[in-house]
Amino acid sequence: MPILKRGESLGVVYTPASVVAPMVRKVLAPFLGDPSKLRICDFSVGEGAFVVEVIAQLTAALERTGVRDARRIAAGCVHGADIDARAIDHARELTGCPNLVVADALTHDWGQFDIVVGNPPYVRQEQLEAKLAGWQTATGVADLYVYFFELAHRILRPGGRYCVITPNKWLTVEYGRALRGFLSQQRSVEGVVDVARLPVFADADAFPCITWGTLGGDHVPRGHRAKGGDVETALAAGGVEITLGGDPWNIDDPAARALIERLEARWPTLDNVLSGKPARGVVTGCNRAFVVDAAIRARLDDALVRPFLKGRDIRRWTCAEPTRFVLLVDRGTDLDQHVSVGAHLAQFRDELEPEPVGHRRGLTRWPGRKQGNYRWWELQDPVGTLAASDQPRLVYQDIQTGPACALIPGGVVPDTTVWILPSSDRYLLAVLNSSFYAWYAQQRFPPALNGSVRPKLAYMRQLPLATPSPAA
Repeated sequence: MPILKRGESLGVVYTPASVVAPMVRKVLAPFLGDPSKLRICDFSVGEGAFVVEVIAQLTAALERTGVRDARRIAAGCVHGADIDARAIDHARELTGCPNLVVADALTHDWGQFDIVVGNPPYVRQEQLEAKLAGWQTATGVADLYVYFFELAHRILRPGGRYCVITPNKWLTVEYGRALRGFLSQQRSVEGVVDVARLPVFADADAFPCITWGTLGGDHVPRGHRAKGGDVETALAAGGVEITLGGDPWNIDDPAARALIERLEARWPTLDNVLSGKPARGVVTGCNRAFVVDAAIRARLDDALVRPFLKGRDIRRWTCAEPTRFVLLVDRGTDLDQHVSVGAHLAQFRDELEPEPVGHRRGLTRWPGRKQGNYRWWELQDPVGTLAASDQPRLVYQDIQTGPACALIPGGVVPDTTVWILPSSDRYLLAVLNSSFYAWYAQQRFPPALNGSVRPKLAYMRQLPLATPSPAA
């Protein structure tokens, strides 16, 4: 079967046959004794990758039982929807399936099914018009695929099975808390395998996992991270028992989990040790206007012009000498007191104007910055105390290929790709540059491209910190 692609603007990525075929086998297997009366749903058809494979496997099963006209019967068992009419037309032509419709899956009247399988769209819900009120998994900021888990439970009959491939973020991120709680209550999940380290979607920053289960049981799910091989092998492997609830569903290997649990029981967390809250760096909304080089800095000669630090400037222990500077124009700044800065920013006024509240967003493009309670010459987001501090602080990259924490001098302003800790503790600096930290980050932090990780604040706060001896 060819690799099929769906439109990127609709939040869809490639679904290769090496993923589709084992997923379909996994979900179909218990039903192949009498497959002719099955009702199977792909709730996000795209151009038909899952529909093609379901029909192929169902046809083979029917032929083994001596059924005539097996492919036509198999095609009649499959139902699906997609909001992209072009994709549905292509899928109908490709499969001959009569039950594919153009519809919003979350509001469509589906009926009941024996099987749900597919690859839901990965689109932040605020970008869409879907009616999500009343959904138990709703959070207001979740990716749309979260609701497709709940949809599967709504349209499956008792004893029905599902198998879906989605980003792995829901396992640990805050917006996945409601989904984790919902699935824990349903107790339908049988297994989760994180395939982010396999070459599943070569052209997409997707970091996928595959989840499967059966409605009406009392399952204790098992999960693991696939570190090699293929999806077929990953789906057949065992895993560690997942502790149910709204907290992160960690699927470490047993030895790693046991060690982390011992460390967490013995040591305080980073959140317990810090005296204040960490913060992100500065968001300008228009770097072209607010970020300048050394020549412009010398010409402006104003205390508002400060050295500007990006994530890529951070090294272990220290950082590169900043070569860029930011105009630190916070809320309430009086430009009459900063004439040269005002004159510089005035060149970019059209680009700096905030979009008015009530502007018809999405229909006409606003040439300036996003809506907000700020004036055209001010930075887009308020400047936090840590970002503007004249005291030394610890900083680290928001995407790390390895430990990269630095102690920066007062007066240096980090940008939004940098996290700032309210501390200048050299012991903490050593821990955040250690091999232990590197190992823990790989176990607990969300993955990014090329083996890097994203040390988001929610995970960093849980980092166990050994209490140093007085000598240390």
